[in-house]
Amino acid sequence: MNNFKTGYVSIIGRPNVGKSTLLNYMIDQKLSIVSRKPQTTRWNLQGIKTTEHAQIIFIDTPGLQKQPKSALNRHMNRSVSHSLDHIDIVLFVVEGLKWNELDENVIELLKDVPKDKLFLIINKVDKIQDKNQLLSFIDTISKHVEFKEIIPVSAIKGEGITNLESLLINDLPVGPPLYPDDQVTDRNERFFAAEFIREQLILRLSDELPYRLSITIDEFKDDDKIIHIHASIWVETKGQKSIVIGKEGKVLKVVGKAARLELERLYDKKVNLKTWVKVKSNWADSEQALKQFGYYD
Repeated sequence: MNNFKTGYVSIIGRPNVGKSTLLNYMIDQKLSIVSRKPQTTRWNLQGIKTTEHAQIIFIDTPGLQKQPKSALNRHMNRSVSHSLDHIDIVLFVVEGLKWNELDENVIELLKDVPKDKLFLIINKVDKIQDKNQLLSFIDTISKHVEFKEIIPVSAIKGEGITNLESLLINDLPVGPPLYPDDQVTDRNERFFAAEFIREQLILRLSDELPYRLSITIDEFKDDDKIIHIHASIWVETKGQKSIVIGKEGKVLKVVGKAARLELERLYDKKVNLKTWVKVKSNWADSEQALKQFGYYD
């Protein structure tokens, strides 16, 4: 244990570059919900990877947004900024050959991060036919900020992940583990119940509506054979409520079944899930509602 390494690694980037997919692959377990829609991640979430020689504490963050308008989006941006406090390594994740002003917005946060703590992760390289194009892409990014390591990966296919893990462990400080060997996250079971329900809603609803809903867990009861979960799905209007429920309740039934199956895989136990759709006007722009829904610790 004298040479054991332990440290915090923040994963940041603009929305939809694959940060949550990267976390899930690194720890070999689904913790962060994933969709193709930006702003799927709303929280800082720790994923803990413990090996024989190291414990890496990853922090998955929301996608950084430019000029956030709602209280929710401002809170998400603050979460990204806070993830850089007392961190050992920062992984700046970008999508291969795709660079825009949102990436430049993240760069502004990184200017005060020491070079020896900053890794550039170029994700989704499996989609690039001509890998020689990466050289000019890397050169463009490197003009903005210097990186200690530049690592091409495909988080969804696992390409480059072994190399990334080795480089991380090499750079982490020597220290004892901060969590038990079998702990994989800092979040509790109620958190994942809410997130897995929200994921299924995101996958099945139109582009805008997923950003106007939130989930609270009203009851979580775990007995020997089954977990009983009662959840509220919060929307902002009666029209949104009708959409979430669907004709004859079909949307809510499909969402509930899919979420239940995901939760049973996570908990390795039968789940009895009941959901209700409720209206709270303009909750996403209300600091009080955000506190009620658990966005502030």
